[in-house]
Amino acid sequence: MPLDKGKSKVPTFFRPKIPSATLNPSSQPTSDPYEPLPQSTRPQTPRILAVEIPLNVLRPVAFRVFTKKHNLTLKSDALALLCAFIGRRCGAEWRDSGAGEKLLDEVARQWRRNEGANGVLVDGGEGLKSVIRGLEVGGDSVGVSREKSFDMAEVPSSALYDGGGMDGIGASAQTEELEDVEPCAYLKVIDAFSQPKFSYNPLKKQFEKAPKPSLLPPPQTKTQLFRTRYNLLHQRLLRTETFQLPTFSAASSSAAKAVNRLTPIANLLGRSGQSFLLFGMLGVSPSGLLILLDPSGEIVLDLSVATAIPEDGSWFTPGCFCILDGTFEETGKFTVFTVGQPSAERRATSAEVFGHVDFLGNGVTLDMSVSSGGQQGRILRKAEKSLEDVKHLFIGEVELDGKGTLEALRKVFSEYEMEPPLVVVLMGNFCSVAMGSSGGSVGYKEYFDQLASLLQDFPALTASSTFIFVPGDNDPWASTFSGGASTTLPRKPIPEIFATRVKRVFTQSRGTNSIVWASNPCRIGYFTQEIVICRDDIFSRFQRNSINFHKSDHPMEDALSQPEETGVEEKEEEVEVETKSTRAFYPHSPSPLGRFYGIIGTLLVFTHYPALQLVLADPRMQPFVITYESCHVMNPGKLVQRRMARWVEYSPSIGKGKVCETGF
Repeated sequence: MPLDKGKSKVPTFFRPKIPSATLNPSSQPTSDPYEPLPQSTRPQTPRILAVEIPLNVLRPVAFRVFTKKHNLTLKSDALALLCAFIGRRCGAEWRDSGAGEKLLDEVARQWRRNEGANGVLVDGGEGLKSVIRGLEVGGDSVGVSREKSFDMAEVPSSALYDGGGMDGIGASAQTEELEDVEPCAYLKVIDAFSQPKFSYNPLKKQFEKAPKPSLLPPPQTKTQLFRTRYNLLHQRLLRTETFQLPTFSAASSSAAKAVNRLTPIANLLGRSGQSFLLFGMLGVSPSGLLILLDPSGEIVLDLSVATAIPEDGSWFTPGCFCILDGTFEETGKFTVFTVGQPSAERRATSAEVFGHVDFLGNGVTLDMSVSSGGQQGRILRKAEKSLEDVKHLFIGEVELDGKGTLEALRKVFSEYEMEPPLVVVLMGNFCSVAMGSSGGSVGYKEYFDQLASLLQDFPALTASSTFIFVPGDNDPWASTFSGGASTTLPRKPIPEIFATRVKRVFTQSRGTNSIVWASNPCRIGYFTQEIVICRDDIFSRFQRNSINFHKSDHPMEDALSQPEETGVEEKEEEVEVETKSTRAFYPHSPSPLGRFYGIIGTLLVFTHYPALQLVLADPRMQPFVITYESCHVMNPGKLVQRRMARWVEYSPSIGKGKVCETGF
């Protein structure tokens, strides 16, 4: 049967609902007012006029969605926020069009994902505000109906290949609106003392909301800390293919023997002469012997023939968790043949297990940064990638009393005066000598007064950028008692009493929100990204406490004596990054007492997955930028080095950073 060339092969439901205007061949566009011009095939989206919805009008609809459908209880302050949000987004037709109910359902679903089973009571706090703020990025895409989403005339052709389904098409239609997104509204600095606290339940294998930790916790909190670290890493190892048992019949004994099995230390009794795989934490016994500990017991290690895998790929110190392959001897010792770090887990894999948890408390869950983050996650990711001009600056070891520091800062600020970055992070030490040994607080305040005088010369930078100050070991108040030695982390922010003039400069330019006195460590939430910032001399601590495997040609022994060799520096960077990324807790201390966790529980949320971006300010290391298992690690190093100013410039749209330097 011959084909009918006059008919289109496109299915009916994919045809545009508004037919294209066909012109009469004899008629041409003219200026005659009686000759109509052809209408556009793409109708313009009408603007929505915001209305004020009374509480008693929205209450029955919200009750039907939140209480009956999602089993949530809505407080009056939360209902007031939803009334303003629905009236602003949906207008007067919020009830007749059904867009208001769909939007409420999306808010309830996102609240469930963020708060979990414990978030039954919905209040008007920061949690609900974060959910609303995330939904406002996408314009009207949440309320898109089924008929409108099939209208191919209103959707760009690239949206068909987005792979996001119906919601992705609706979100792609709002690409032009994403260009007007203000990035400052989706930037949040999370203090280590104020971020949400979670405890890991080994039975449910999930994180649960925990009460705020106290300054004087009970004694069992210390042991629970290391148990939590062990359980997290142990479950992560069991999720890898290397330690998964076969699901087929046990008749194939050869395949069953090839599976790696982790043996608890308590199960070694009476099994001398056999080989085992052990997993636990390295420690030092009261008699000075190196031991391995797990929840079932401890055992003395013999490392006389041990080899690290890889030999130059990681640091091994007391306090770190590792996997040991060896033989149990009759003497009660465990002869180790190979030592390895537990493998790192990618963010996408962690999102499958902990994706519903909002670790930062800003309304953005872990899986929003990957493809399974739902409609809000897709909108946030598109807005994040569309802001290509946004930059973050990380400057380390800003010693205000050092020679050439103010000149270097002036040179760096002048580079970005015309195009100010969104964030400028200045990390300590802000004084080369501890405040307690340098004559008190008067001199320390004068250093920040000089910085304030410098910032006054850059009004565009102070008016557009958010400055974040992260303290070091020599900054108050910890240095008053330690004399500049390493103290307990997390560390409180620098008291604002020392930086009143700096604060006055930003207050005159924009407002108090443009300057943040952050803790050490702290986190930055930017759309779906998480940036961990920590200032610590962790390289020298690893080198000082590392275990010697009796290799005379070990490449780490001469690490500090050869700083100019590029190959050695790159190897050190990979070793340090691999050592930190494979641990469930970051940052990790080689001290068996857990130096980073002196205030028990304050960093419990730092126990999950490697972050996408990690800024480690270590002045003993050369500046570097490296990606390890989807974890982008940046070290700005020291600001002033031989009349050169060095810093790291990070582009959130592509998730990459680069080391910048300039002479002064």
